[in-house]
Amino acid sequence: MNERKRPAGVVPWAVAAGSVVWGLAGSRRAEHMANYPWNVWTPIGYGAAKGVALGLLAGWCAIWFLRLGKTSTPGGSRACVAGLAFTGGLLAGAAPGTVRDFTGPPQPRTLYYFDEPRPDAEWYWRPLLSEWLVHTVLPALGCALALTAAALLSARSPRRERMGWAVLATVGVGLLLLPHFATADLPAPEGSGDHVNESATASLTVWGTGLGVLVGSVVLRRRMRRAANTA
Repeated sequence: MNERKRPAGVVPWAVAAGSVVWGLAGSRRAEHMANYPWNVWTPIGYGAAKGVALGLLAGWCAIWFLRLGKTSTPGGSRACVAGLAFTGGLLAGAAPGTVRDFTGPPQPRTLYYFDEPRPDAEWYWRPLLSEWLVHTVLPALGCALALTAAALLSARSPRRERMGWAVLATVGVGLLLLPHFATADLPAPEGSGDHVNESATASLTVWGTGLGVLVGSVVLRRRMRRAANTA
């Protein structure tokens, strides 16, 4: 395996980092859901599931930047790997949320559950910038830093890539267990309507994402074994 292809090992780590950092961002939203205490965990679950997709996007974009930058060339390769991986990961991780925040309807995601969108006059500038910084930029930054570290490590040793399937498997198992542990101490749903069923919907979303990640880990492991047998 040549030096240029080694940074492909950043994708599993980007998925893991994305799930963690966007899950943490969701925990801040959870602090504003005291009016529906049985659903307090749902922003964390949705954040972790969304982080898988955004982490995957960030990882592949980092790879594209690395390959476009021809990181196999000698001279300053480590700095080149770090700069390209960080730039690609940050741009890909922050772009979807940025487009949504600045072009979508005013939606105060840090306020109470099922709040109506704010009027434009109460949303733009400080509230919008606060939402964008906390729930878009900071998670994307954390994910980009993690995948940059993974790119540097995988560029130094091809053995680092062999851990990718195990990283994905760990993320998948964690997502499958998340609804059980996150809802352990929460009260039973009360009332009727969509807000009562939201916890079940979030659980299905998280479980589906976890199963998808587990399937990805199996596929990755088989590909690695096939590549090792044909080498």
